[in-house]
Amino acid sequence: MTYIALPDESRTRRLVFYLAMEEYVAAHLDSLLKGRSLKEAFFLWQVEPTVIFGRNQVMEAEVNIEYCKQNGINLFRRKSGGGCVYSDRGNIMLSYITDSTSVGFTFEKFLQRVALTLRHAGLNASTSGRNDVLVDGKKVSGNAFFLLPKSSIVHGTMLFDSDFDALSRAITPSQAKIESKGVDSVRRHVTNLRPYFMAAHTPWQRTLSDIRTFKHFLVKEFCGLSSEYEEGERIDYIILTSKDIEEIEKIEATYLDPAFLEGRNHRYCAIRNCRIEGIGEFEVKYQMSGGQIEECFVSGDYFSIREGLEQCLTQALKGCRDNYEEVTGALRDVDLGQYVSGLTSEILTENLYKQNNQ
Repeated sequence: MTYIALPDESRTRRLVFYLAMEEYVAAHLDSLLKGRSLKEAFFLWQVEPTVIFGRNQVMEAEVNIEYCKQNGINLFRRKSGGGCVYSDRGNIMLSYITDSTSVGFTFEKFLQRVALTLRHAGLNASTSGRNDVLVDGKKVSGNAFFLLPKSSIVHGTMLFDSDFDALSRAITPSQAKIESKGVDSVRRHVTNLRPYFMAAHTPWQRTLSDIRTFKHFLVKEFCGLSSEYEEGERIDYIILTSKDIEEIEKIEATYLDPAFLEGRNHRYCAIRNCRIEGIGEFEVKYQMSGGQIEECFVSGDYFSIREGLEQCLTQALKGCRDNYEEVTGALRDVDLGQYVSGLTSEILTENLYKQNNQ
C-alpha cells in the first residue's frame, strides 16, 4: 500500500479538501502508482472541529446547527453514505483507495486491517456490524464506502483524543423534533484510544499516547517497507505535486456548493410544540426542503376565531429557515390574533423557540 503525502502536511485544510483528494487519487490511481503492481493508496488527515454527514442524511435531523455556528464548527456533506460524524484534531481520519470494485470484499478487508493494526498496538480490537471497529466493545472507528466506476474509496475515523462533549452537542439536533425519510445516525457508545495507551503496561505502548507517534505507527502498519519516509523508517510513499493540488481544489469546490450541502432533494418535517398559558397547546409542523420552510400545518386545543392560520403562516414563512431570528422577523407585522384569540406573533415565537431552549 502506498502512502499519499501532501507537499506541506503541516497545513490544516478543510475536511472537504481531503474528500476531494480521495476522489482525485481514485481517478488517477494508475498514473500516481505507476510501476506498482498493487494499486492501493492510503493517507491520514486531521481537521479543525467539523461535522460531516452522509449523502442521504437530512442535516437538520442530525446536527445542532445553532451550536455549531456559535462554536465555529464547520458543516459539510460527503458523497458516501453512512451516518453523521464529528471530527476534530483529536480524531485521525483514514482514507483508503483501491482499484477493486468489489464492495463487500474491499470494505471487510479494510475493517479487518484497521482492527488488526489496533491489535498490533496491544488493544482488544474487533469489527462490529456494517462499519465499526471496537476496542473493549466501545466504538473507536466508524467507516463509510464510496464506489466509483473503476475504484473504491473507504474512509473512516480513529478516535484518539476527541472532544466528546462537543461531539455530543454538535451531532444532536436541538429544539424541533424532525420527521424525515432520510437516513438517521445510529450512535454507539464511543471511546478514545489515548487513555488506553497512557495506561499501558509496556513503555512502547505508552509512546503511542503521543498522537504524532501513533500516526506514524499507523502509516508503517498500512504502507509496508520499501523506501525512505521519515525518521529512518522505510515505507512506500509519493508526494503530490502543485498541479495535483490545483486539480483537487477544483473537486473540493463541488462540495462547497450550497445546493449539495443542504441537500435540496431532502424533504422533511420539523415539528415544534408549546403550551401557551391562557391560549392553549400548539403543534406547528414545517414542511421543509433544502433547509427552508415550504408549508405550515398547525394543530392543538387553542380557540380558533376563524380559518386561515395555516395559510397565513405559510405565506409569511415560506422560504425562511427554521430558527428564531428568521421566523420572528417574518412574523413581526403579522396579526395572528385574528385567527386565535389572544395570540400574537411574539407570544407564539417566544414559546415555540425560546421556551424549548430552556
